[in-house]
Amino acid sequence: MIGKQHFGQIINVLINVALGLALTAVGLSMAGTVQPLAFVQSFVVSMAVGYTICDLIPAPAWGKMFTKYLGIKSKLGCHLISTAVGGLVLITCISFFCQFVAVGGAILAVWPHALPYLLAAGYLVLIVFMPLCERFAVVLTSK
Repeated sequence: MIGKQHFGQIINVLINVALGLALTAVGLSMAGTVQPLAFVQSFVVSMAVGYTICDLIPAPAWGKMFTKYLGIKSKLGCHLISTAVGGLVLITCISFFCQFVAVGGAILAVWPHALPYLLAAGYLVLIVFMPLCERFAVVLTSK
């Protein structure tokens, strides 16, 4: 088994795999360049950027603090709102840096148009996969 101290890292890796796949698929399909090599390259960049950002920015914790501030008691409501807050921060940062790597200085011509679609896809992925990733991490870290 894996030590409990790695619980957050396991969730980070798993959620970034799911986000990387979704954001890469949406971004490349919008650009009309869904090819295997471009997909793998974009996925690797998305994973690297996403993992780093998730380590540096405690966006999920911000989302949970926001739901406590609002006084939301419903477990589903807390999940939906905290995921929206955390997802907004993470997906915006991840998509910005990935698009910057892909198009460089032309980012302001591309990224704002793709952002709503990336946010929608990323939010759906986070809503579905975050609880699954947490359960999987519990299984991996329990002794």
